[in-house]
Order: sequence, then C-alpha cells, then structure tokens
Amino acid sequence: MKYSAKYFKDNMPEWKRKKDPILVRFFYRPLSFYVAAFAANKRISANSVSYFSGALGVVAALLFLLNNHAAQIAGAILINVWLLLDCVDGNLARSVRKQPFGEFADGISSYILVGLMCTCMAVSVYFNGGLFILSGSIWIVLLGAFASEADTLMRLIYQKYTNTAKSLQDAGVIPFEVDKHTDHSQVSSFRVRVELELGLAGILSPAILIATIFRALDLIVIYCFAYYVSSCIVSSLLHIKKTFRYKDISMDKR
Repeated sequence: MKYSAKYFKDNMPEWKRKKDPILVRFFYRPLSFYVAAFAANKRISANSVSYFSGALGVVAALLFLLNNHAAQIAGAILINVWLLLDCVDGNLARSVRKQPFGEFADGISSYILVGLMCTCMAVSVYFNGGLFILSGSIWIVLLGAFASEADTLMRLIYQKYTNTAKSLQDAGVIPFEVDKHTDHSQVSSFRVRVELELGLAGILSPAILIATIFRALDLIVIYCFAYYVSSCIVSSLLHIKKTFRYKDISMDKR
C-alpha cells in the first residue's frame, strides 16, 4: 500500500483534531501528514520515530550549552522539529500500526526534552546573558533547574497516583474515574486546554525559537519556571484532594 498525506488526514479522529493545540492544528499537524506518509512508505515505525525524536531532543538541549548563537538557534529549530515528530509518531500509531510500548516510547521523548532543555537554556543565559538578565546571575540557573525538576516531579506524582488508583479499581476498592488527559470526551476541559496551549505543544516551542533568535532566553526560562512549577503544584494538590474522597474506606478493603 502506498501511503499519502491525504490518507493520514482522512484517518485523523475528530477527538484528536479538537484536542490539538491551535498551532499544532493549523501548522504542525498538516505538515506531519506528509512526514508520516514518507515514514510509512519507508516502513519506519511509530516507536522508531519516538526514539529518534527523543535523541533529537537531547541534541537540541545540548546545543544551548554551546557558546555559539547559530548553534543555539539550531537547537531551537530542533525543538520545533521534535514537536513535528511528536505529531508524526501519533499519526503512524493510529493509522498504520500500533506497537507494544508505544505509549512508553512517546512519553520518554517529551520527558527527556523538558528534563534537559530548561536547565540547558538557563546555563546559556548564565554565560551569555539575556534580554533582562545579565551574565553570571546564578539564580537563573536555579530557575531552570527547578523548572526541569518540577516537570519531572509532576509526571512522577501523576504516574504514581494513576498506578495506585488502577490497583484499587481492579481490586474493587474504589470506582473507576475518568482521566481528563486521556479520555476522548474530555478534550474541551478548560484545564486540559490551558495545559496544551501553554506547553511545548502550544506556544512554548515557537516562543523558544523567537527568543533564541533575539537573545531573550531569560524570558523563556522564567516562563518555564512559572509554568512548570505552578502546574506541578496544582496537579499535585488536585491528586492529593482526590485521595480524600476515599478516606472512609476501611483498611480491610485495601
């Protein structure tokens, strides 16, 4: 079978169209149909694309450590290529063939990128300065490190809660609950929309490129700190709040 961009466009489910952030919907996703067609015709799997994008993310982040403006711009471009590939692997998984550990491969790609890029960009600002922050300001490195750590911590808390809840649901201790991040009917959730539009799949990726070109990475580091730390706090509190709904369950049911 010869795959075409139209094939992937026609097989795009409506819930996914609605869930895509605005920039993805009108730019990255349409472009990803052509890349997905090329990959499918070359028999490149969705997992292969995911792992490649993860490696690309490492390179992109490390390029910010180089004392070279052109290299840093290349890193910012690669972050946007990463976002494109993040659309491609989903296209392939939905329309060609799902693979074992597809969710794992897709997940670690973003974990790696965010876990590295905030700190690497902060180190770049420390050595080169930014729009408002002078070089040698150690606190900008701390903000970048906290941003990276907050994203990782948020994912760990979410995963621990999800695994624990699933075990209790399987045991019949607590009822099944809808996860707004994965349930197709929750794509219009205000919280989910905000997270998507403000994160890497939304305004952040192109903003990184613009800020890098104009030597304003300090703004990106501060933004990432505010966004990822606040998201971590809110997400953690919401998950903790959920556990209190089941405080009256007796220990013998656990």
